[in-house]
Amino acid sequence: MSMSTETAPANPPPPPDRARGRRAQVVLVLLASVVVPGAASILYAFPPAEYSFFPPCWFYWLTGLHCPGCGATRCVHSLLHGDLAQAFAWNPLFVLVSPLLIYVAVETYYIAWTGRRIKRRTPGWAVFLLVFVIVSYWVLRNIEIYPLTLLAPHRI
Repeated sequence: MSMSTETAPANPPPPPDRARGRRAQVVLVLLASVVVPGAASILYAFPPAEYSFFPPCWFYWLTGLHCPGCGATRCVHSLLHGDLAQAFAWNPLFVLVSPLLIYVAVETYYIAWTGRRIKRRTPGWAVFLLVFVIVSYWVLRNIEIYPLTLLAPHRI
């Protein structure tokens, strides 16, 4: 008669959901502490208008028309330098929407870190309004009539 002398491991592996959540937390910490500050430092030190290693806008490259994001990289560079007027000249919509983007990024970080959802529901009309504004901006910034030409990226 043989008796099994196997014992349970001292620290059993975490359940799969918990392990996945832990990996997400590690990725978030890495992004928040290394990638974002590193990218911001590069963008601060190297003006996108003068250095070609920043990716070009493929839509503009293919069509010659400005997409809603055209000028956003140059806009962020200007914002990092505190030049709000030039940032607005590069991409006024991005400047106006930046607080919303920052809020969404912080909320996403919070949800991924804690696993708790924020109890809030975005109304359907707000999503529709945002899409309408982006599409309208996309069309208007490509019309070659003053003052609409000011919506296209330009240097002050």
